[in-house]
Amino acid sequence: MFRPSWIRSLVCASLVALAAVGCASSEKPPARSPDQQPVCRDSPGDDVQMAAKTGVAGAKTGVVTAVEGVKTAGRATVGFVKGGSGEAGRQWNEGKQDTRQVARESAAETRREGSVPVCPPAP
Repeated sequence: MFRPSWIRSLVCASLVALAAVGCASSEKPPARSPDQQPVCRDSPGDDVQMAAKTGVAGAKTGVVTAVEGVKTAGRATVGFVKGGSGEAGRQWNEGKQDTRQVARESAAETRREGSVPVCPPAP
């Protein structure tokens, strides 16, 4: 399912993005707590930081959804062994709903990370 080369590429891209965030802007943005979302983006450093956060959130969404899908397949397999194809189908449908809910919640988090608007030009 996940190839080691794909995971290695994802990790390398994340590290490059994080390194670029540290080097992109020499301007000091206003102080804010780490968990507080900025009001707007006003520098290339903010753009790179938002892109990195969105990329990490998207990768997390994929991993969490994949794990939930594996759990669904496992439950359906156990259902087939214990109760035949009818039980396997019921377990699959329950797991499908759980996977869909987890994917939607994770996707909402990814959208939040990528929804910081560009600051309006200074007058």
